[in-house]
Order: sequence, then structure tokens, then C-alpha cells
Amino acid sequence: MGAALAFQSVTKRFRNGRVALNDVSWSIQKGAHACLLGPNGAGKSTSVRILEGALRPTAGSAELLGEPVDGPGYAAARLRTGVVPQGPGMYADLTAGEYLRIAAELYGVSPARAIATFGLRDHARTRMAELSGGFQRRVTLAAAFVAEPELLVLDEPTVGLDPKAAHEVHQYLREVMVGRTVLLCTHNLAEAEALCDEVVILQAGQVIVQGRLEDLRRGARSRLRLTAAQGPQALVACLDGIGPARVEGRSVLLEVANPEAEAPRLLRRLLAAGVDVFECTPVQATLEDVFLEAVR
Repeated sequence: MGAALAFQSVTKRFRNGRVALNDVSWSIQKGAHACLLGPNGAGKSTSVRILEGALRPTAGSAELLGEPVDGPGYAAARLRTGVVPQGPGMYADLTAGEYLRIAAELYGVSPARAIATFGLRDHARTRMAELSGGFQRRVTLAAAFVAEPELLVLDEPTVGLDPKAAHEVHQYLREVMVGRTVLLCTHNLAEAEALCDEVVILQAGQVIVQGRLEDLRRGARSRLRLTAAQGPQALVACLDGIGPARVEGRSVLLEVANPEAEAPRLLRRLLAAGVDVFECTPVQATLEDVFLEAVR
């Protein structure tokens, strides 16, 4: 299908000498839903700003829908892209409807469908400053969606929202992401796991992990969740020397090489020691596990 986004040996060095990206190469195929992750200072925001056309690479090349970001075809590719910035600039004295009409005029389209899709009909006459954070985010999403783009770039789409508002935004995102390529840049690992199927992890300006989330989970360290009547501390004492273990609530998560092969032997040992185990469950690695393992 071809790449919707691509970085080829991209380096970005600022005037103060700081290197935000160092010979970075990664790509996202058309139709994929990918998340861009990394600790603070990893180069995520710089990558998004390059795709937006706000920054130029110092070396290497970046492409948006097959067009170099500094090439003659970039403007046309940008019109096929919807961007939700982390800190959207809003005109507080405009109503939501006026704001979306301005956005629609840039593309020569009507904002009617975007207003309906994001449930903004009853708020079209409300000034932006009077909208809640959740509705402001909806307006920003509607502005990005107004031209029905084939590619969505979402930079922290739920930052600063309360759980209810974030949940509502996620519902809208799931609807509009269908049939589109998506790049989600976020610190919220649960959000990334819920919305994406591919992962790119940056650290110190370099790619340290890229792949399908399902494959990365399988490659992560396996764990057993153990729960006993005597409590987690009794389990930890008996598991000493078997493998890394950490307490999680009433349970203990134990890292093992092969859960299916090791669980029976482990249970026999614990029961023989008088520990009444009533739960022993293999645990699939989460995106948080994959992320922490990578950045360590």
C-alpha cells in the first residue's frame, strides 16, 4: 500500500546545538493506526512539527503521503491531512460554528458534517471561551476532520481532560479513525493501547522500538499473576531466587521464561510450603510493560 509517513535518516539540530533527532528512520503504512511514544525530550514533538511543516530537518528526508515535507507537492499532501495539535490556538471570542466555518473555508468545504459528527450542533453558537475542555477538544477534532482527510496526526488529543471528557473524545476518535491512517503522539499509554495497533518508541532522539503491538507483547517478558490466602508478602518470601517479582495489590507478578511450563512446578513448590495459592494466571504484557522494558 505504500507509506503514509516516512522518516529517512532524519537529523534535527537546533541553533543552540541540541540534537532533537539523530539519524532517525521509521515509517507508517497507509491504513495503520500507530502511536509515537517516548519520555520527555525523546523527539516526539519535533517529529510531529516536521510533519506539520513547522520545522525542516537538518539532514535526511521526511515524507507526508509520499511527498517530501520541503517539496512542491507537500501543500497538496497537507490538505489531505488533519492535524490536532497539542496546544490548539483558539479564538476565544469566536463561536464554535464560526471557528469551524473558518477552518472549512481553508479547504473549500462545508463544516456541516463535522459539526454533526462531533455532536456540536447545540454548541455552534457558544463562544469558544465558554466551552468546557472536552467540547473545545471536540471542536479541534472537528476542525481537523472538516475536509475528511485520509491521514490524521493527533498530538496529545486528550491532554488536560478529565476522565469523562477523555472517554467521550476516545469514542469520537474510534469512529473517525476507521478507514484512515492515524499517527497518535501521546504520553497516555492506556490511550495508545486502546486506539493503536502499531508502536514507534523514541528515546534521546533515536528509534529504539518499532513494530506491531501484538508482536511486541509476545516478545516482552512473560509473567504469572499469583494470589494466595496468606497475602503477597508470604508469596514474595517463597519466590525468592526464582525470578523478578513485584507486588500489585493482593497479587504478585512473577517474571518467568515460559508460564505454561513453569506454573505447575511453581504451584507444587508453593503448596508444599503451606502457601494457599488460589490464583495462578499467565499475564499478557501491556503496552506499559513494552514501553518500560524498552526505555530501561
